[in-house]
Amino acid sequence: MNKLSDLKLEKILNDKTSGSSEILLSLNKYFLSICNNTRKLKYAVSESQKKLKHFAVTDSYLSKMKKYVERGDVDSINDFLFRFENAENRKYQIIFEKILRKLPAANNIITLSKSGTLIKVFKLWHRENKNLNVIIMESRPGNEGRLMAKELLRAGLKVQLITDAMMSLYVPEIDAAIVGADIILKNKNVVNKTGSKALAVLCKYYKKPFYVLATKSKFVNRSKYKLKEDECNNIWDYKHPNLKIKNFPFEEIEKKFITSIITE
Repeated sequence: MNKLSDLKLEKILNDKTSGSSEILLSLNKYFLSICNNTRKLKYAVSESQKKLKHFAVTDSYLSKMKKYVERGDVDSINDFLFRFENAENRKYQIIFEKILRKLPAANNIITLSKSGTLIKVFKLWHRENKNLNVIIMESRPGNEGRLMAKELLRAGLKVQLITDAMMSLYVPEIDAAIVGADIILKNKNVVNKTGSKALAVLCKYYKKPFYVLATKSKFVNRSKYKLKEDECNNIWDYKHPNLKIKNFPFEEIEKKFITSIITE
């Protein structure tokens, strides 16, 4: 390990289960903890730009951080980091207020994977509605849905964890489906964890609303998304000359399947 790195940074940059917004908030807190060490901060920003370049949400943030670090003004760096944290928390409150106006009487929501935005919104929602029940698809192969279930259970919410293949049994009875987003394309198509499109199509069939909750930082100025393959061993660690294993962790959901994208 590079002497300027540490286990906290490595854990954040190699996090394969948290949503991009959640990773960014963790990174911001880490930068706050080392902001008096500009040499270490410069290294951390550089490594973050290399390893998190696939997340649209980190691009603008890390570019701004790089400029502040190059100036070497610790007070300005501190101010930027605190302002960012406060602004992020306010964004989630605004998103929550908007979805509540759309679904004032909703009790049963289905989602998948793990999203920092959704966790914050569901916690706020639970304060207003103790009957809120969140159905979470486990999201193979990483099973990030289990992690979100734990977070919500710790906050006192009612949670049901189901396999991805069971979604068609639950969609007819839900009030709405709500997912996060890794990327929102210029054409308003959304890139999110695989399984999101199948859920959106089912919602269309059963005439259930399908909402995407995300901060404005998820928007990008392009309309194309190229599928990216991940390690096949995550699906099945088995080899055979006649066997091909594919693992595409993210997919594109066309806007025709999306009821609304709600942002701050």
